[in-house]
Amino acid sequence: KQPEKFNRFLSNLYSTEWVPHIKETFKGAANVIEYLGRYTHRIAISNSRITDVSETSVTFKVKDYKSGSNTELTLGNEEFIRRFLMHVLPKGFVKIRHYGILSNRTKRKKVAIIRALIGGRVYKPIYKDLSGLQLLKKMFGIDPGVCRYCGSSNIRRESLNGVKKLE
Repeated sequence: KQPEKFNRFLSNLYSTEWVPHIKETFKGAANVIEYLGRYTHRIAISNSRITDVSETSVTFKVKDYKSGSNTELTLGNEEFIRRFLMHVLPKGFVKIRHYGILSNRTKRKKVAIIRALIGGRVYKPIYKDLSGLQLLKKMFGIDPGVCRYCGSSNIRRESLNGVKKLE
């Protein structure tokens, strides 16, 4: 409702020098991917934490970070649903966004600067308007419309989900 105010807010954020704490992982890249997957795709509360559900309330396990112990919390149904829905993103919002050189706001300009600095060439999208069949033919020299055994172009193609290809 106030685009000028919002743009000032964004400009202030983009002008801030953010310095994330980054350290090398001991267990390798696979562990990092697994962690990120758990972090970005977890749900607000898992079924295993819910211990009791009645017509008026929900009881579930929680961790008390002050004492470090696990305990149970009982909430009325409306309050439980309200808290649960606080973890649901509004329409149009995403959990993972690109920042820095890949942020949508500055991507085109910064990628052009980086290409110029490293002497990179700009590649034109030569495959942009090709169909999947045309792409296979151009990139790999394979024409899916021609039988590789007899050369006939009278081939019937069907998708068979779950069927392994026999060689």
